[in-house]
Amino acid sequence: MAASLHAHDATITGRRATLAGVAALHVAGLALLASGRTAGGSLAAAAVVAYTLGLRHALDADHIAMIDNSTRKFVAEGTRPASVGLAFSAGHSTVVIAAAAFVIGGSRWALSALDEASGTRQALGVTGALVAATYLLAISLTNVPALRHAWATLRGGAPTVPEPPRGILARLLTSPLAAVRRPWHVYVFGLLFGLGFDTASSVAVLMLATGAAAHTPVVALMALPVLFAAAMALGDSVNASVMVRLYASAQQRRRARYDVVITSMSIVAGLAIAAITYSGLAVEFGVAVPPLTWLAGLDTEWYGIGLLATFLAVGVAAGAAARARAGWGASSV
Repeated sequence: MAASLHAHDATITGRRATLAGVAALHVAGLALLASGRTAGGSLAAAAVVAYTLGLRHALDADHIAMIDNSTRKFVAEGTRPASVGLAFSAGHSTVVIAAAAFVIGGSRWALSALDEASGTRQALGVTGALVAATYLLAISLTNVPALRHAWATLRGGAPTVPEPPRGILARLLTSPLAAVRRPWHVYVFGLLFGLGFDTASSVAVLMLATGAAAHTPVVALMALPVLFAAAMALGDSVNASVMVRLYASAQQRRRARYDVVITSMSIVAGLAIAAITYSGLAVEFGVAVPPLTWLAGLDTEWYGIGLLATFLAVGVAAGAAARARAGWGASSV
């Protein structure tokens, strides 16, 4: 009972922290934007673009798969990670905001990282992609025991404690994740995901274009990366909140089939994004094997949106089925 109350209190605290964090980013971004009111409409238009980029980036396939699988891990461990989305986006946003500040300051290294042909940009891209793919592979394997547990429950077996991943490779990949015990630990992985510099460079280029066109004050230009971060934090936090509710509901024994479905979806999504990313890296380094080339060429632009929509559809269908069963049971009494 005490453990349950503690978990409930931690969930409430996490939700409040998430709301406060997302709200603080929006307030800071709007305040910075207001400081550049003399720049005219060009800064406001750029702010809308930056905010839209943040929302769109939160729907990228790697964000959806990473947050979904991380949430499943925490729920399986008995926590309700309300702030995992904010923690991940905060790590990612740190790279974006820091890069923007360095670009404004005229950092030669940051300007080099904007050039897609530079060695700096290529090294960052490889590092970010490798970290993202490896984390997705590891976190997906970590959730396999939870899937086996849900399947055993569906088949009518007695509830058991999920066993750890089997095999040397699985243990090697998943053992570092044992240290990830709190949602805020995900911040580090968000930071590493951001090393690809793709989103950071998009925002930095937007800042440079806006500053050159309207002679916008330097401080006001920082509104663009902060509003980008605010939008991404909002999207990632909503995604995490939805997945907490779906997974927590799925843990009920009478909804074992639902648990199997959504856990399988998370694992498959994580493994698929990892495979596509690894294939892209292999092709980039000259490994032109047909299956890898095909995987690397897949267009995943709408993959994340489709995945989130599918999760929501499954959740709505499961809720409707549960209410129908409850109504049938009540009417038969």
